[in-house]
This record gives sequence, structure tokens and C-alpha cells, in this order.
Amino acid sequence: MRNPIFTVIVATYERPDLLAKTLESVLAQTFEDFECLVVDDASPHPAVVPADPRVRLLRMSENRGEPAARNAGLAEANGRYVTFIDDDDLFTHNRLAIALEGLKRAPVAVCWRRGLDGSNGGNRMLEGIVRDTILDGMTPQIGQVAIARDLAPSFNESYAALTDVEWWLRVAASTPFATAPKVGLLYRMHGGPRNRNGLAERVRCSHLLLEQHADYFASHPRAEAFRWKRIGLMNQKLGNYAAARVAFRRSLLVRPEVATIAHLVRSIRKNTSADDNSSSALSRPRSTTKSRGD
Repeated sequence: MRNPIFTVIVATYERPDLLAKTLESVLAQTFEDFECLVVDDASPHPAVVPADPRVRLLRMSENRGEPAARNAGLAEANGRYVTFIDDDDLFTHNRLAIALEGLKRAPVAVCWRRGLDGSNGGNRMLEGIVRDTILDGMTPQIGQVAIARDLAPSFNESYAALTDVEWWLRVAASTPFATAPKVGLLYRMHGGPRNRNGLAERVRCSHLLLEQHADYFASHPRAEAFRWKRIGLMNQKLGNYAAARVAFRRSLLVRPEVATIAHLVRSIRKNTSADDNSSSALSRPRSTTKSRGD
């Protein structure tokens, strides 16, 4: 097979029904010069892919997590550009065409996203060198990027979660971005199982990000405040109200915001409510629903 314009990398683990829908959306692209690499991260039941010459299946010998699976895809990619999609999301039919619009202006192109339930994706316009602002808010999902293959760094495998956030920071260090403000990614909110990257792991990796990139956060208070606020919100969802309050206070010390004050007050009230109802909570089943977010 000659080298295609795009390589679409799909890391997957034990989601056969969702994977099938994801691959259907990839194969329905209006721009057809691509290959699709499905990297099965040693699922208990091996992944099955369509009998299409554009699709290749790579199976990991052991389960190593999403960053390692993506790295395996990068190592095997033949495309001039690489894109990614999670195995529970969908591409719009013109996703790759949208990527080409952005790639005419910069080696990193970002499209917009929308929830499959119609929810707003929290999109941002990222143009030029965005190192100083990339972590000031929610980063794009990995499925929103298209990047020249020779400029795509490996994913840091010490991050079981937030691997895309850490990757974005390194990509943005010196590579120009262009945003094509059209929806190319449809993301799915669901309570299904996650391979290694649940909410508690996202809290741990947020702390790791702050530690490993301490110099960056020291000179970018808006990004540091946002990260501490995210840690607070995630701890709050986990019911760790004391840790949430610590994180919200750290955020406020770096950069005071009315919204963060409101989160802090809410965590105090929820903690009080939890104490008042502690006896009944012991007999109440806990939800295992996990949501997206960095």
C-alpha cells in the first residue's frame, strides 16, 4: 500500500460494539486517502475489524494502557498526517476533510467537538503558538487533532490518565496550531468501564502533571489555577471533600475566581451534608458512573 495522506489510530480495549460504530464512522469519510490502525490493547476477547483494505489490526501482547497503544500505532503509521479517535467516539463524515482545511495553515490542526447527546463541546480557537494558553482551560480531546507524523511526539506512558493533556503541552511548545471551527468529533458520555483511567487515576495524574511540569505552571498561573480547580472538582465527585477544599484553596491562592469560590463553598456544604447522613450512606450503593474530562 502506498503511503496515504492520513493514518487514523484507534486504541481499543474490550468495547466490541462501540468499536464497530467508531470504525463505521471512520470508513464513511468523504476524504478516502487514509489507513486506519486499530490497536487492541490485549483485550480478553480480541478485537474484530471490518474486512476493508484500509484497516489494519495490531494486537498488543499484554495490556499496557492507552498511551502505549497509541505509541504502537504511531510506530506503525504510514500516513503523512496522523489523527486519533477513542473507541467510544465517532467521526463526522467530513472529519478528515476538515483536518485538511486546518493543515493548509499549520502542521497541527484542531477541529471542534460535540457530544452525541447534543451537548456543547467547550471548543476553543487555538491559533499559532499556543504554549502559553494551551492549559488555561479544557484541552481538545485527542480525536480533535491532526498532526504531521514527523512532528507527533510519543505519549508519556507514566500517565494512565491525562496522557493527552501532557501530550498537548509538549506539542504546543513550539509547533503552530490552526483551528477549523467545524464539528469533526462526536464524543460519547457514558458510564461504561475505563481501562486504567478512572476518576481517581485522573486525580493522581493531575498531581503528577503539576510535579513534572512545575516550571511551566510556576510561570503560568492561569493554567495552575485551572488544574487545581479540576483536581478539586474530581475529588468532589469522588466524595473526597477535604481534598477538594485543599485543591480549591490552592487554586484561589494562585488566581482568585468567583466560580472557584462557589465550588469551595459547595464542597463545604456537601461535606456537612455527608457527615449528617453518614449512617444512611453506609447502606446506600455507590454509583460507578464515570464521566469525561481532564
